[in-house]
Amino acid sequence: MVKGIERFAEHFAGFEEQYAVIGGAACDLLFDDVGLQFRGTKDIDMVVCVEVVELAFAERFGSFLDAGGYEAREHGDGKRQFYRFHKPKDDTYPYMLELFTRRQEVITLPESAVVTRIVAEDDAASLSAILLDDDYYAAIAAARRVVSGVSIIDESLLIPFKARAFLDLSTRAAAGEKIDSKTIKKHRNDIVRLSQLLVADVAIDFGETIRNDMRRFLKTIEEREDVDTKSLGLKAPIQEVLARLRLAYGI
Repeated sequence: MVKGIERFAEHFAGFEEQYAVIGGAACDLLFDDVGLQFRGTKDIDMVVCVEVVELAFAERFGSFLDAGGYEAREHGDGKRQFYRFHKPKDDTYPYMLELFTRRQEVITLPESAVVTRIVAEDDAASLSAILLDDDYYAAIAAARRVVSGVSIIDESLLIPFKARAFLDLSTRAAAGEKIDSKTIKKHRNDIVRLSQLLVADVAIDFGETIRNDMRRFLKTIEEREDVDTKSLGLKAPIQEVLARLRLAYGI
C-alpha cells in the first residue's frame, strides 16, 4: 500500500468527483482490492478532472499540503500544467504528490507559499502531454471509480495511459533524448500486470484515438520486445497477454 494513502483518502472524502488518482498508486489500490501484490511506489499522481473546480476542493487541497508540512512545492513550466509537492514534515503523509491540471488557474497556492519552477522530466512531461489530448481527458470520467476511499481510474484506462506513455517515451528516446530505459520498461511491465485484471469478454471502447494507440503499442511489443511474464508474476506467456489485450480493446 502506498504510504500515506489512508491520510489522502480521509482528507479528500466527499471530493471524489473532482479528481482521479492515476499511475502506480491507482495500480496498487486495484491490486490490493483483489488480494494481489503490485510493485512498490511512493508517489501519488493526481489529475484534476473537472474544468471548473469547487472552491472547497481547492481549499481542501491547500489544507492537505499544510497539514502534511510539504516543504518542497514545485510548478512545471510551459503550457503543461503540473505541480509537485514532496518532503512532508509529517511522515504519515504521502512521500510525493504530483497534481496535473489542464488549466493554470485551477489551483491557487497561498502568496506565502514558495513555489519553485521546474522542467518536467520523463514521466511528468509525458503524462502532461497525454492529458492535453481531449480523448484521454474525456475518458477519465468513464473509467473513474472509488477504491478504498480514493477516486482512481481503473485498469481499462490505466492500460491505454501507460501504453501511450510507453510510445511517447520510446519515440523521444529514439530521437536522441536522454530517457531512462527503466521508465519505459516500467510502463510496459505494468500493462502486462494490469492485464490480469481485465474481465474476459468485456469490450472496452474509448474511441479511435485510444484504440489506435493500443494497436501501435501491441505491434511494438510483438515485434521488438522480449517480455519475461514469469518475472512479473504471470503464468501466461506474452503471446497470451497480447491476445487478451487485443480482445479487450477490439483490435
